[in-house]
Amino acid sequence: MAPLPQPCKDEFIEAVERRTGVESRERAHVATNATLEALGQRITGGEAENIASQLPERLGDRLRAEAGEAGELSVEGFLDRVGDHERDRGQVDPSAADVEEHVRGVLSALGDTVSGSELEDARDRLPSEFDPLFELIDMSEQQA
Repeated sequence: MAPLPQPCKDEFIEAVERRTGVESRERAHVATNATLEALGQRITGGEAENIASQLPERLGDRLRAEAGEAGELSVEGFLDRVGDHERDRGQVDPSAADVEEHVRGVLSALGDTVSGSELEDARDRLPSEFDPLFELIDMSEQQA
């Protein structure tokens, strides 16, 4: 089976910008990096590698940067980590609702980019409290 073509980084960030409603590509980029780094901390290195290999190189590197053993991080801790990263990278101070919307938008863009089985494997290993973050993703309609 031939590897899927990698999307352009700009296309991915544009998709995040549309889905999150942030007012600039820079903010969409920060939200993307924050979400990918936090996700990398929550899934195993192998899962991160499988997903990262289907992303534009620099975005995949963000996911891999924090990957290793799947950490024990609650959904609240996950969202807090994303929010902290956004604040640290010069974002305006996002509300908890904004952070959740950003995460959902990034995960939705991931759902359109990576094969369903790879993202579904990672999702299945997360506690059910993470399910609402994946609501915008239809695993049955993803790339095969």
